[in-house]
Amino acid sequence: MGDDTLFEKLSKELSFPDVLDNIDAGIIIYDAKGNFLFMNTVMVNWRNIPRKEYLKMNVHDFHSVMNICVFDLVCQKMKRVSRLQYYRDYQHIDSATRVRIVTGTPIFDGNGNIKYVIMMLQDVDSFAQQQQALLEEHKILSDMQDWGKKEKTSMVAKSSEILQLLAVTDNIAPLDSTVLLYGESGTGKEVFAKYIHDHSKRSEQSLITVNCAAFPENLIEAELFGYEKGSFTGANKTGKIGLAEAADGGTLFLDEINSLPLSVQGKVLRMIEEKSVRKVGSLTAKKTDFRLIAATNKDLRAMVRNGLFREDLYYRLNVIPLTIPPLRNRKGDIVPLCLHYLFYFCQKYNLRKTFSEQVLEDIQGYNWPGNVRELRNFVERMVVMTPSSTKEITSIPEGILDFKNKVEHETDVSLSVKTKDTTKQSIIDALNACGNKREETAAYLGISRRQLQYRIKQYHISSRCRYDEDKE
Repeated sequence: MGDDTLFEKLSKELSFPDVLDNIDAGIIIYDAKGNFLFMNTVMVNWRNIPRKEYLKMNVHDFHSVMNICVFDLVCQKMKRVSRLQYYRDYQHIDSATRVRIVTGTPIFDGNGNIKYVIMMLQDVDSFAQQQQALLEEHKILSDMQDWGKKEKTSMVAKSSEILQLLAVTDNIAPLDSTVLLYGESGTGKEVFAKYIHDHSKRSEQSLITVNCAAFPENLIEAELFGYEKGSFTGANKTGKIGLAEAADGGTLFLDEINSLPLSVQGKVLRMIEEKSVRKVGSLTAKKTDFRLIAATNKDLRAMVRNGLFREDLYYRLNVIPLTIPPLRNRKGDIVPLCLHYLFYFCQKYNLRKTFSEQVLEDIQGYNWPGNVRELRNFVERMVVMTPSSTKEITSIPEGILDFKNKVEHETDVSLSVKTKDTTKQSIIDALNACGNKREETAAYLGISRRQLQYRIKQYHISSRCRYDEDKE
């Protein structure tokens, strides 16, 4: 039986809606204007909205409960688009934020215009639970974990600053040029180094990381270059291979290279230029081939001027300088990173927790002086410190974050909203007029969404506030 004949036979036997109703993911078909034409049973059960009600609705009716509209992106880009979407229950706007993978695919007419958009939606939590159950059922968890370690490093990035930096990083990763990473402590320099290594031609070999600040001055040379047996008191009787030699064929990452003692900097320069290492106590050098990545949280040029860092080594390192901005300068990454670590720690500790919208608003306004490292520690602390029975974390306990870093932001909000009509009743009227859609309400009042959130919290306004002030 030919393929065409088989297809015709299946088409007669299988109903199109029946097929989509048996797919374990949400399926929606929109027309070119975003009106619902079809939704499968998963979507009906998901939102608890009958099909006949769905068919009266438009995708934009759900703007208030999701952070991004994939339908709009498909129409803008005229191609398939996949995104992580953060959403809440349409019928319970105060419900916990969840995450799903949404893929939209356009169907074109004969003139190249979009006629339909087909959307597939998969809840991340449900998918993870199903994966975990299958792994446990088939006893392949350990095998999968070992296999997963071989995957390339990925980045959680939404801000334009990091996306632009990643575009540059993708271009230079396959090359063997030396990279110098600048950034404050905790910005993720080691993550970028691993990303570069994993996307290079040396990815199958080792990435050897040397924290130059972690070793005493009298030991850093022995650790980096290795030593022959009997080189000094306390040395290993058989000698030791150095970390630079261990990186042969792979990548050597010198973290916090600004902490490298001046007495060792000359030897590091020679190692880079000659691509060879000489062990402590040895008379001969050994060739080693590695790609060098260095990182610093200090201004090396200023250190050169102050006589703290060798100028020749600085220029040898400063081939491709990349600066990683602090978290406070890339606000768009804060919530995605927070949700990423929330998912990670919930998986690690076998818990199910979410952050309320208010918590996400609070962390968005915090300056994160400790950068991504502080955010990661904050999320883990919130996950493990709240009772296991708590499913939604609705507030940040006092002392968890230094909110002095947020005072300036809140003061600015308070000053700016004084110039607008933001009485409690005016906000209630605007929310009612805009159907409780925060973005539209903020535009209606002439203030930012953050300022609106601040006033809603200040006045204790319910998110579903269809009442008059006089009735309170």
